[in-house]
Amino acid sequence: MGLAPYPWLERPAEVLAKMLNKLPGGILIYGPRGCGVFELASRFAAAVVCQHPVDGAPCGICEECKLIFSGNHPDLRYVLSETEAALHPEPWNGKFGEIPKGKSLSKQILIEQVRGIGEYLSVTAHRAGHRAVVIYPADSMSGDQSSALLKTLEEPPEGAVLILVADDINSILPTIRSRCQLVRCTPPTREQGIAYLKSQKVRNPEGELTRLSGRPLLIHEADLNLTLDKKDEAKYLEMLALGSALSSVQVLSAFQKDIPVGPVVSIMQRWYWDLMAVLSGAEPRYFPEHFEAYKRQVHGTDFQKLVPFNQTLMQANRSKDHPLSKRLVLQDLFITWAKTLADARKN
Repeated sequence: MGLAPYPWLERPAEVLAKMLNKLPGGILIYGPRGCGVFELASRFAAAVVCQHPVDGAPCGICEECKLIFSGNHPDLRYVLSETEAALHPEPWNGKFGEIPKGKSLSKQILIEQVRGIGEYLSVTAHRAGHRAVVIYPADSMSGDQSSALLKTLEEPPEGAVLILVADDINSILPTIRSRCQLVRCTPPTREQGIAYLKSQKVRNPEGELTRLSGRPLLIHEADLNLTLDKKDEAKYLEMLALGSALSSVQVLSAFQKDIPVGPVVSIMQRWYWDLMAVLSGAEPRYFPEHFEAYKRQVHGTDFQKLVPFNQTLMQANRSKDHPLSKRLVLQDLFITWAKTLADARKN
């Protein structure tokens, strides 16, 4: 099967496989959550440490691989947030875990973890091969964490590679990006996503893929901070379909208590991307069942006046775990979107 854990990741896997011949000190692998980016990074990290990788993938039979897949290789380290550690209890095996019910876990890489990377790499490798450190989510690091990591990226030890994994590359400092080889991953085609969900015995895979915004691996994440249930998603899509006709009263009544910002912003981003696709004459990808609403909203709309809202969504996504009031953030986003559409249709 090669390095790619899923068919839609074959191209970035080929890029990574070529790097095995001459490893850079830093690699940043990025793409939308739920598309297998972390799983690809984990397989690549194993290939870095493997003695005899085959087609860019770990061979699975050498002594290094035996240590890797037992979770005991001293030269392969995972630096994960508490949330990701729960969701990926055995990252070397690609298994999925669950968030413990009633437990609040950090979604950020902590400064102590970043400092630990420098200490770990300051010691000589335990075995004769390369060393790899996988950091996820790298886009959760604040300025302090990024500054601490930058020192290691500027002068990485020989034979060591830092593999940063991010859902949102725009949240990574330019100074970090400039010191890494960038590898971009894209979501699967609709056919690939449906095929994956069918392989997982998911009922109504077509509908589920739409609910998951085209990112099939989100089916394994039950954390409410990552996904929404069908009823809530349908409600927010109905609000977006109203466009400029959406009233402030409707928005205020829809958000009367704090709910997770991330998955709601994700829906809005995909609605925005679908709308821009229809505006340019293409078909909507994420919510094709709302094609008629898209057509109504693009009629007489000035493309340029919609562009700034994308920046608004990106900013909201970057601060999704830190808003003072999630309710107020989401209220403001929906009201701003309705106003943006109304202004874009004025002559």
